[in-house]
Amino acid sequence: MARTLPVSFLLVLALIACKKDDPTASLPAPTQDGRNTAGCSINEQAFVAHAYGGGPLSAPLPALAGGFVFDSSYHLVLHGQLNGEGVEVMLFLQGRRPGTYQLNRTTPYYPQATPRSVLSHATYTLARSQEVYVTSANHTGEVVLTKATTAQNSSAGTFSFTAVSTRDSTKTVTITSGRFDRGVQ
Repeated sequence: MARTLPVSFLLVLALIACKKDDPTASLPAPTQDGRNTAGCSINEQAFVAHAYGGGPLSAPLPALAGGFVFDSSYHLVLHGQLNGEGVEVMLFLQGRRPGTYQLNRTTPYYPQATPRSVLSHATYTLARSQEVYVTSANHTGEVVLTKATTAQNSSAGTFSFTAVSTRDSTKTVTITSGRFDRGVQ
């Protein structure tokens, strides 16, 4: 029995340590009631959208921006900081209805091209360097839009994707456990 106790104790400590390091533990709950919350895991680090920046002559970037636009599209931008640097996660969907949107085709990214010529995709942008990572036929993902109310400009859903740098094709970012709940602001 004396040998079993230390092994059991070590297993319990290991399980506690794993839970503590879980990047999804600090993300907002996946809700659908307009809480204006969003977050995801970026390369296994928790990222929660929040307003930041601004100064005496400019307003801070909002935590969430976007909505239903261009008669047939939806886009959502999550702003915040990760490791002290401003980052932006953007989802662009060629559709406005609840459902699953595959991010699996190479396309110009919004706002690089006009919305009518852009397919569903996601981007990850580092604010300081303006380095953009974008989904493609080889770097894919999906967005599940679970709520879409155009009249109230509210939406909710989940997302995950892998994207490649537009500057260096050897660099990728992996975003998992994404969720958003956007209401009228």
